[in-house]
Amino acid sequence: MSLARLMVSGGAALFLLGPARALPLQGQTPQTGQTPPSGQTRPTFRSATALVEVDAVILDGQGRFVPGLVADDLRLLEDGKPQAIQQFYMVTHDASEPTHATTGETSAQAEERAHRVFVLLFDEEHLANDSLMRVKKGAEQFIHDHIGPGDIGGVFANGAMYKGRLTSDKYELVAGVHSSRPAFDNRQALLAPFREFPKIPGEVDAARITDGALDVVNTLGEQACRDDPFQCQDNGGLQQVENLIQKKARLYIRQARVMTAHTVQNLQYVTGGLSRIPGRKTVVFLSEGFFVEDSRATLELIAAQAARGGTAIYSIDGRGLINGLSPNPDVVKAETARSTAFDTGEDGPTILTAGTGGFMVRNIDDISRGFGLIVRDTSTYYVIGYQPENSVMDGKYRKIEVKPTVPGLHVRARKGYMAVALPPLQVMKGGGGT
Repeated sequence: MSLARLMVSGGAALFLLGPARALPLQGQTPQTGQTPPSGQTRPTFRSATALVEVDAVILDGQGRFVPGLVADDLRLLEDGKPQAIQQFYMVTHDASEPTHATTGETSAQAEERAHRVFVLLFDEEHLANDSLMRVKKGAEQFIHDHIGPGDIGGVFANGAMYKGRLTSDKYELVAGVHSSRPAFDNRQALLAPFREFPKIPGEVDAARITDGALDVVNTLGEQACRDDPFQCQDNGGLQQVENLIQKKARLYIRQARVMTAHTVQNLQYVTGGLSRIPGRKTVVFLSEGFFVEDSRATLELIAAQAARGGTAIYSIDGRGLINGLSPNPDVVKAETARSTAFDTGEDGPTILTAGTGGFMVRNIDDISRGFGLIVRDTSTYYVIGYQPENSVMDGKYRKIEVKPTVPGLHVRARKGYMAVALPPLQVMKGGGGT
């Protein structure tokens, strides 16, 4: 069923996601038991296919996309074993660039894939107020400049999909962006005490202290008392300073774990819902990063299942231009940079983007430019389809490698997927549509 079947006249709702909640991590669709109101379109379903699709961006040595390739220009391996490529075609949103369907697909089907699906996921608990202002401004510009005919989008803000749906209505999408509100507590605010006496270098040290590393406590306590003996004395001496270090670290880690759990649940919900839509989907994760030490395996699982469902995750660091100096909340001037001292949160977005074939955008103050890089990357790509020799969907992770046979080419594609059956595709037919 094509993405065009999603479209409805007048920019009405395209896909209802319902209230935010965690979706199962094995690809099941939650059973709500609800009956659509009279007059509302009922979803139609299609069984999942065993075909695995991989989106690939193929560049030359100058970083330019290479059109006109054929399946023989690539080798595809799953868990190190060569796989037969059964479909291969190029998708482009650029009207001046023709589609090239070479194996197993028609040009009409390739053109259907040119309709793009974007979801902007605001991670408010991990965005300082100035960072939130910055990404909202960039997101609004992205909607005005890049959401075109045939595209659909959604905004996940404040822990829920805005109006519970995807839409082609730019005004509704902008309203969704405007609805995002600062969290009561955010990560930068929770990290602020690390800069105060007695200092803690960062999250890794705080996690080690919380896990009982007394050597770290002793080292930091002694360092604090050497650097500022008057503060050390005022706080009751070395023993009390060490107690304060432990208390500060444990408080932060406890709060950080709760915030990370919210972020993980939101990612799981969005990517799980998008797996029910055919074709490639793009999630733009707007965050400053998050505490990841306890969640690496879960994030890898989310990325693997997102990849199986055809969703690529891109991340934009809301801090904009970054240096090692103190943060400045002015989001208008390019020279106002936020510090990354005490902050080691980039691993989470890295796991998500690398696992799904996306990339991270950071050190860019003009967030709309970051969106532009993502749009360019998601607008022209190749689709590689194959049926794995191991056709059993056993729930295990499988590694994918896409290698060029033509010298000088570079391929970026997702690195693997979770071998699970896809949930039934849920498509909303528009009123009066076909």
